[in-house]
Amino acid sequence: MAALLKIGFHNTQPQEAIEFRVRRELAKLEKFYDRFVSCRVDVEAPEHKRRGSVFKVRIDFGLPREDATAWAKLGGTASRQGEEVMEVNAANRDAGMAVHAAFNAARRRLKDFVNVPSKAV
Repeated sequence: MAALLKIGFHNTQPQEAIEFRVRRELAKLEKFYDRFVSCRVDVEAPEHKRRGSVFKVRIDFGLPREDATAWAKLGGTASRQGEEVMEVNAANRDAGMAVHAAFNAARRRLKDFVNVPSKAV
């Protein structure tokens, strides 16, 4: 999966610690679901350093077509550029914690998906 991982930074320089955190969180997530086709993580820093400004993290997971149909029934995917994508967003004042929160949200959604009986899907 590492070859299909893309990490983008907006309003900030790439940070090695954040990239490491993304890779570590993705490795943990793949224990639940190892069929991702791609993963795009965008980390956006606040434009102005004001009190209350937060880092925003958006993760787009590319899903295989056969799983995307089941995800769509659960309201978990969207089609984008010919690929089925599960989108997760999070925000926090600390970039590392925003990444962690986004992957936690994805993990919760994946647990729900993996634990759904096959009859319901």
